[in-house]
Amino acid sequence: MLNLTSQQTQMSPQAVLDRLTEAPPVAAGVLEGTFWRLTDIDGRLLCPFVVLAPNGLIGNFASASVDTWQIVNGRLCFVDQNGLPSIAFNVATVEGGEIGLLAGRGRIDGTQAVFLLEKVDHPAHPTYATPAATPRRATFITQREDGMRRPYLVVVPAGAQSLHPRWLDGLTAMTRNWDICVGYYGAETPQVAPPYEYLAHIPKTKKFRLLYDLFYQGSPLWDYDAIWLPDDDLLCDGASINRMFHLFRKLGMDLAQPSLTEGPGSFPNHPLTVQRPDSTVRYGTFVEIMCPIFSKAALKICMGSIRDVESGYGLDHLWPSLLGYPQNKIGVIDAVAVKHTRPIGATYDLRAAINEQAVVHRAYQHKMRSIAGVR
Repeated sequence: MLNLTSQQTQMSPQAVLDRLTEAPPVAAGVLEGTFWRLTDIDGRLLCPFVVLAPNGLIGNFASASVDTWQIVNGRLCFVDQNGLPSIAFNVATVEGGEIGLLAGRGRIDGTQAVFLLEKVDHPAHPTYATPAATPRRATFITQREDGMRRPYLVVVPAGAQSLHPRWLDGLTAMTRNWDICVGYYGAETPQVAPPYEYLAHIPKTKKFRLLYDLFYQGSPLWDYDAIWLPDDDLLCDGASINRMFHLFRKLGMDLAQPSLTEGPGSFPNHPLTVQRPDSTVRYGTFVEIMCPIFSKAALKICMGSIRDVESGYGLDHLWPSLLGYPQNKIGVIDAVAVKHTRPIGATYDLRAAINEQAVVHRAYQHKMRSIAGVR
């Protein structure tokens, strides 16, 4: 892959262009869910991480000149808010049959230039990045056979006091529409009572790092239509989880969460997420990290953001941005409510978590929006 930041310190803009050839025709399905750094030919960084999200949305980059993306005559085009093409990427570098760099002439925010898209991965964590050579792949003690699975999956990072066994109350093997994966983080050998379809022991590992290790490339956990990633201190019943998945799929959502109960022994973190009994679902742009549900496509886009985070603070603002803020695909499912049995900050340093949010957002050049009802 061409490293623009180093090459451009040694090469003239024309020399960079000379390394490009006519872009091969490309289909939308090939580019959907891919990640890019956006610069101009003079090296000006517009955004370090742009997502070509589903449905033509552009994730993590906001401009009236770049509203959507689409394929026109086999070429990637950025389209403005009036539906007019602002950039057509007609030249590229291709190595091993894969496009590493795209370039095209156009206009962004009044500036006419040659713009470059360089294929990238999620940025490394600014503070806690794992060395590239460190293996990050969980080993399953138990897993389902190929072809034998339900449509939905619950993945819970669990300790000895996990409440997840109670989530199975009231369900049988025939009535449960979800499989469950337990990622045990306790130092001791896991003593986890069945039923469960997957079990892995990843000792002394925090939630998001543990989840990243479970969702390695080729993991069987990717073979589900929708995936719930709850904390292990949530209290709910199996029928509610069934209904949550059913509504998520029926409504065609990409990112959601159940609502939170309030009252004695329940600790909602944000007024926005408290259950509204007269509502089925409330669409918006915020889903908290405590209990997100993802479509498979959405999780593939967001998974790299959790690789090395300690607290997860700020991911709930970042994820909707990476998906391009799709309308009526993100929200709180009021028809299902869970009880949060532990107050915020009970298991981590809140000040360090807030600092982590700031450095992660800077790495993505993400601008956090103010959302009513979110503390």
